[in-house]
Amino acid sequence: MENKAPRRPRRYLRSRITRKLILDTALDVFLAEGYTKTTIAKISQQAKVGYGTVYSHFKGKDDILNKVVDNVLEDFYNLLEVPFTPENQEEARTAYYELVLTSFRLAEQHRPIMKVYQEALGQSDSIAEHWENIIDQFIKSSAGSFVYSKEKGMAREFDIQVGAKAYILLIDRFLWEVVNEKEKDLEHTTNVIMDMLFHGFFKPK
Repeated sequence: MENKAPRRPRRYLRSRITRKLILDTALDVFLAEGYTKTTIAKISQQAKVGYGTVYSHFKGKDDILNKVVDNVLEDFYNLLEVPFTPENQEEARTAYYELVLTSFRLAEQHRPIMKVYQEALGQSDSIAEHWENIIDQFIKSSAGSFVYSKEKGMAREFDIQVGAKAYILLIDRFLWEVVNEKEKDLEHTTNVIMDMLFHGFFKPK
């Protein structure tokens, strides 16, 4: 007879449901009110849960927004899990192209909440720190792919950490350009970035 998995207590399940309700409601409030005008009181009222209940699940408004963005942009984090195993430069370019284009399309798809998040970045140290941590994860992932490329003989010698940081900060800048609707031809922008990464604009000596 197979052993059944232990059942979660009902209190745990209620807590998960309440937490999700708060996050779903907070997303609606942030989209309607923006970052500055959103308050815990408005979230609790619209979710029909107690003010203290919200604080029993989250540290405050910034913590809620960070969790909302983490949930909405889960696909961003999934990009970090994509194996980077090209065998030649053509495959490497294709892999980078798909990653960058997917990032831009996700920014375009989630533009409303990203605009709220951008508003928060200019006002909250904790929001800014959270985004910096996300950027650091992508820098580490990029550095790993650069190491792989060098080991495969596809890339010349360069400072991997500086190169990875420069590359991701460039993507980060263009991502916000997409959010603010200043970059609309995502395929063209991605191709130019790939040309910079793989070929550069100056002829070798």
